[in-house]
Amino acid sequence: MTITVKALERCNKETEETLAVETGEFSEQKLAYLKKHQEEFLYAESENFANLKMDAVVLEFDEMFNVYTALFGLRLQKKVNAQLKAYLRDNLKGMLGSSSAMFSGDEGIWEINIALDAMEGFTGEETIGQAYELLCSFVKGLLGAIEPQ
Repeated sequence: MTITVKALERCNKETEETLAVETGEFSEQKLAYLKKHQEEFLYAESENFANLKMDAVVLEFDEMFNVYTALFGLRLQKKVNAQLKAYLRDNLKGMLGSSSAMFSGDEGIWEINIALDAMEGFTGEETIGQAYELLCSFVKGLLGAIEPQ
């Protein structure tokens, strides 16, 4: 699955200020960019995300857990709590900081945080675009497991 990013911004973690608006070519950079620039995060919007009930995706390197993380909103009802958490538990490698899922009643959306390092097939050598593809593939599996066909 090729991800078409319609908005990609490099932002400062502390201030959330946009440092630069990037083009799609930036997705071809190695994900290690985030490890080298730990003060930054990437904010991306894509039609691919929206089709998977995801809001914008933030990618960053979490220096506390020493992992790459993806943070995003997932538009599912609160009642999927048990299935959602079971899927994360069963499909991510058990490691500190591997995932969290909290329902935000204000927005009616799940706030998901996933360590890419805990995903099957993740090597750390991926490009930013490949990291988005891996994430979308994971979320597609999650939706397939949770939602009736």
